[in-house]
Amino acid sequence: MQLIRAWYAVELSSAVSEGSVQKLHFHGEVFAIWRSLDGKVSIVPDRCPHKGASLSAGNVGEQGLSCPYHGWCFQSDGACAKIPAQGDDNPIPRRATLGGLPCRERYGYIWIWWDPTGQSAADDLPALPGVGPIPESDDSGWRSLEGTVVWQAHWLRVLEAFMDLTHAPFVHSGSFGAMAPDQLMPVDQWCRDDSVYERVIAPRDRHYRADQGRGLRAWFNQADEKGVDQESDDAGEQHIQLWLANVSLVRVVFGDFQISLMTAHVPMGDGTTRNLWRHFRSFLRSPLADGNARGRVDRFMAEDQRTVETLTPAMPDLDGHGDLLVASDVSTLALRRMLRQKRNDGLLI
Repeated sequence: MQLIRAWYAVELSSAVSEGSVQKLHFHGEVFAIWRSLDGKVSIVPDRCPHKGASLSAGNVGEQGLSCPYHGWCFQSDGACAKIPAQGDDNPIPRRATLGGLPCRERYGYIWIWWDPTGQSAADDLPALPGVGPIPESDDSGWRSLEGTVVWQAHWLRVLEAFMDLTHAPFVHSGSFGAMAPDQLMPVDQWCRDDSVYERVIAPRDRHYRADQGRGLRAWFNQADEKGVDQESDDAGEQHIQLWLANVSLVRVVFGDFQISLMTAHVPMGDGTTRNLWRHFRSFLRSPLADGNARGRVDRFMAEDQRTVETLTPAMPDLDGHGDLLVASDVSTLALRRMLRQKRNDGLLI
């Protein structure tokens, strides 16, 4: 099951440096994602039109992406610039062109426009989803981290998991969910413009700052703690939003204490999802606190992974016959209504 004629975030921008190429698994197909020496990103089928070699095993140089088998070179627009064995006097066949996917970069991710039907005009694509708010890359008031983890779960199940509030006291009982009440309903919720949003009032995980500020870390981060209003520790808000096709954002706001976790849930195939996360924190901004912050994200992800990978059926039944949903599943219900409409419009196949 895949959403078509939609923008997907498929890789962290930082993961594809200038002059590099790597393999991308997406919706059961394989692509090569590469960045030219001048910084332009391209995504093409991972197959040379000559004899079918894997282009993701090639190299990037001044003439573009070169095939590891016979050295054919392809430019960012997919055109073949050189066939070494032929010399300069022989014409390059018109078929020696790679059909690439439209791609953009924003929010620290590489995005592709996915339309396997070929009906979209490259010059008339919609704008990327307006994801946010997230800090700008040069905002000194935040510290950011990135990571990736692969789950053996259908991407729509993963999307639902990141929108599901009511599992927190149980799945995350060993971490932030230990402070949450069993009954956790949003105080605000809506679904529009290919996006689902909810806001919930929740107690603060009081151990977070202490866990990341012990010992030497506390000494280095004293400047971050000056002027902190301790009354802001008592209660706050969580903002959870999903943008189709595959991006979620969880923001936790407790006065001075703010955390954001933005995740792209990349469908590698029907049963595998690659989660690309970006984590932002407004406190303890020293790099010395990064290890503990990363450990918290890894723990949060692992807690969800253990449960989501057991869900059956593997693919959610959008018509409601496979799961017994109730009123507290408000965001899951909203997302499935939106996906059913996409299916009716021929955009979910």
